[in-house]
Amino acid sequence: MDYMSHEVVKLLADLVKIESTNVGKYEKEIGDFVAAWMERETGLPVVKDEFEPGRFNVVCKLEGEIHDPAFVSIHHMDVVPSGDGWDTEPFKPVIKDNRMYGRGTGDMKAGLACGMLSFRDMVKLGKKPKRDIIFIATADEEGNIMKGAMQAIKSGYATKNSYALDHEPTSGKIYMAHKGKTWFKVTVQGAQAHGSMPWMGIDAIVGISEVVLGIKRRIDVLPTDETFGQSSVCFGTIQGGFNTNVVADSASITLDMRLAPPLTSEGSLELVDEAIKEACEKVPGLKGSYEVIAKRPYILHNDESVLLKNLQECIKEVTGNYAETEVFTGYTDTGVIAAETGNTEGMSYGPAGMNYHQTNEYVDLDSVLEVYEVSKKIVYRMGYEVD
Repeated sequence: MDYMSHEVVKLLADLVKIESTNVGKYEKEIGDFVAAWMERETGLPVVKDEFEPGRFNVVCKLEGEIHDPAFVSIHHMDVVPSGDGWDTEPFKPVIKDNRMYGRGTGDMKAGLACGMLSFRDMVKLGKKPKRDIIFIATADEEGNIMKGAMQAIKSGYATKNSYALDHEPTSGKIYMAHKGKTWFKVTVQGAQAHGSMPWMGIDAIVGISEVVLGIKRRIDVLPTDETFGQSSVCFGTIQGGFNTNVVADSASITLDMRLAPPLTSEGSLELVDEAIKEACEKVPGLKGSYEVIAKRPYILHNDESVLLKNLQECIKEVTGNYAETEVFTGYTDTGVIAAETGNTEGMSYGPAGMNYHQTNEYVDLDSVLEVYEVSKKIVYRMGYEVD
C-alpha cells in the first residue's frame, strides 16, 4: 500500500519531523506548525493559549448551539527525548512494511494527526453543529504536572461536563479508567565522616536504601484489584555522596508510584511517610523528608458514559467489533480533566504501535487509517447528532 498517499499519514510524517522533545526543544515549533495548519485548513480563529513563555496549547473551536458540554478533541504535541540506539533517525520518519518508525509516531503524533484532520473535516461540512466542537493540541503532557491539560481547564475549554477524547496509542482499545499516580522526591540527611570510620558518621546512602526497601515492601503486600491490578513503584533516580572514602551526609531518590484501589493518593503519602520513619529508626540519627512532585487519583470506569456508548458504536461501524476496555497504567490529558474537574466523560482511543518512550518507536499505519475513520464518525456524532 502507498501509505503516503493518505493525508493522515503524510501529516503524521510532517509532525514527526518536528522535534518537540520534553525535556529538550519543547513545543513552540510544532505549536506554530499546528496553529498555521489549523488557520489555513479551517479558516477559524486559532488561539495560542500560553501557560509559560514560548509554551502554549493550540485551540480551535467550531461553535455550536450548546457550549457546555462541548465535544473536546485533545491531543498532545510533545514527545519524550529520543535517546540512543535507534536503527533509524528518530526525527526522520521511515516506513517499513505497514509501520512508521520515529520518535512520537505512536505517542502521540498519529493521534494528533487524526484529531487535526477530523476536526478540519467537520469544518468543511459548512454547517453549524448542535454543540461546540473544540480541538486542543496540548503542550507538556509528558511533563510532571501536565501543564497543558491544566491550562485547558483553567481557560474553560475543558470542563466537568465536556465529552473529552484523546487518541493516545491504545491498540484499538478504550481506556477510561486510569491508575492514579504520585511522584515523590525523598531526601535523607546523615552526617559526614571518614570512610575508614563509618561509625563516626550517619550514612545517608544506607538510610535511603532502607527507604527504598521499605516502600517496595509496602507496595508488594498490597492487594491486587480485580480491575486495576496491583499498585507499583519505580525508583527513577538516586543521588548521594561525593567521594568513595567519605560517609555520605545526604542522599535522595525520586520515585513514580502508580495507584490501584485500595491505595488512594492520601494513602500513598502515608506509605512513604511510614517508610521514612522506619528508615530513621534503623539508622539512628538519620532525618528524612519528602516532597510531592505530582499527584493524581485513580479514575474509575463509567459504564453509563454517553461518549463511551457512541464511541463503541462508531468503532463497530468501522471495524465490525466493539472495542475492549482496559485500565490505563499511565496518565493522559483526559485523565487530568477527570481528576481535576470530576469529569466522567473522558477517555482514550487510538492506534497500535510499540516502543513508546523507548528506542525504535513505531506506529501501525493500518490502525492509524482506522482510527482516523472512527475519529471522523465520533466527532460528527457527538457534535451534530447527540443532544
